[in-house]
Amino acid sequence: MEDNLSVLASGASARVYRAAERHVVKIFHAAVSEEMIDREFAAATLAADCGLAVARPVEQLRLRAGRAILYPEIEGPTMMRRMRMRPLRSGALLRDMAAFHRRIHDCPAPGLRSLREVLRTDILHGPADPAVQQAALGLLDGLSDGDRLLHGDFHIRNILMARIGPVAIDWSKAARGPATPDIMRTEMLMRFGEGPQDWLTNRARDWAARQYVEHYRRIMPGHFVQVAEWRAVVALAWLRARAPVRRKAFLAYLDGALAKVGLPLIMG
Repeated sequence: MEDNLSVLASGASARVYRAAERHVVKIFHAAVSEEMIDREFAAATLAADCGLAVARPVEQLRLRAGRAILYPEIEGPTMMRRMRMRPLRSGALLRDMAAFHRRIHDCPAPGLRSLREVLRTDILHGPADPAVQQAALGLLDGLSDGDRLLHGDFHIRNILMARIGPVAIDWSKAARGPATPDIMRTEMLMRFGEGPQDWLTNRARDWAARQYVEHYRRIMPGHFVQVAEWRAVVALAWLRARAPVRRKAFLAYLDGALAKVGLPLIMG
């Protein structure tokens, strides 16, 4: 297999290659943990079993280039590319995105790791002052739990626009928990995740994030529970590993979220 591969995409954790017979193979970088690879396989399989539009993983492989997962090939651009090609369709695409995310949250995922523990670990190992960490952990302990399927990295670059409609990819950050923090994370990824940072693009990203949240809230207002509290702990946890994109704007957003729930500020 490894002698007949052509690169389709490359990211922080893996490269994706086209393989024979309408399949792709995702080969993970050496630094990626076995746990993360197993989690992606399990979560994508669970999502497929739940009837969601995903690429159902075929098998895990050990290749000379590293550990890998074999997937069926899904043809189509990312939602981000589709929005750039057809900007007047952006509002409709964001409505589709919100509806898709709601369907993900309809699925139970009792076997996946707990988002609460993921956030706890990220806060404790992040750069915030210990006083901020302890206050945030106390807040986290008081938040409601859940067993919903959470994608953990749901944004317009992880949605492929196939003939059958949007398809969710890259399930390596999946967990179980309540829907609210997964919605908050998507809002943050859309505004402050990796990507262009010019003035016009930043305005477009902020608009898209607002549209996504508003559409989701209209569809399922019951998934917006303890929003201010979840926004604060999710934003603080993201400090551990986020790329330095729109750093000043994100820190202002974080301090605003912390202040709203009475926690100490990062920037003072």
